[in-house]
Amino acid sequence: MPNITYSKLLDPVSDIISLMESMMRGEFGATTGDQREGYKRIHAYCWGLHTLVMDVITSLGIENAATRPVVLERFNALNDPIKSALGSLASGFDGVLAEEQHEVVEHVRDSALSIERMMTNIWHYSLLQHDMLTYESDEFDGAVLIQRMKTVLQNMYHSEPPARFLVIGDETYLTYAFSELVYNVRQHSGVDDVTIRTQDFGYRVDFAILDRGKGCRLTDKQAAFLPFWQSSTDNPGLGLGLYLAKQFIEGSGGKIAFGSVPNRGTLVKVSLETVP
Repeated sequence: MPNITYSKLLDPVSDIISLMESMMRGEFGATTGDQREGYKRIHAYCWGLHTLVMDVITSLGIENAATRPVVLERFNALNDPIKSALGSLASGFDGVLAEEQHEVVEHVRDSALSIERMMTNIWHYSLLQHDMLTYESDEFDGAVLIQRMKTVLQNMYHSEPPARFLVIGDETYLTYAFSELVYNVRQHSGVDDVTIRTQDFGYRVDFAILDRGKGCRLTDKQAAFLPFWQSSTDNPGLGLGLYLAKQFIEGSGGKIAFGSVPNRGTLVKVSLETVP
């Protein structure tokens, strides 16, 4: 596993710890007593989070995280209070933030979400490595997948309204897969415009996710689906998103294809079984 993976896990946690220390010292402006208590809580829980991440990396191993359910329990016990404290600070519940303080809190909230996403991906990666994941085969409204992509992309989303169709597969894991696909687009494409098209063939539906962004050069298209693969070491995240998306889509009986050209964009095509 590349060393860059370790720093990408630890750096956001260390960044939050450092920023909270600065906030407590008043480097970004005067603080109320309630605000300082919020900063202290975040600081303390992030040290716990740093210890947990170090334990996963050095003792347990990323691929073995899911073999110890206590890892997820500990993470949630540390992460939930961090999110709660950040929410109180951002809403002004603990006192009105100055402009610079507000920017710091929003940056920390983004970092916290990034940490949560990486740890969630590690958990799923570990489940797959130990064959601990099972798929349901249900029928559900395909609009769920469209809505998930729209939520993640926010104002980047452009699409033709699809006709109603029923998808066959595991709704939870397919929804997660589509979230990871468009999250990669949002993070790496470098553009503010993404087109999503659907085509219903009666027995299957095809989703085409296209951006006209930076793209990347691929000697082997399947390389993009390898765990920890990234087109650039400067990219955020761990490089597990496309890998997990492929596993979840194929585990639900679907297919996925990936194509990219430098400076011309990236196309991801997903085919899923539907109810005729």
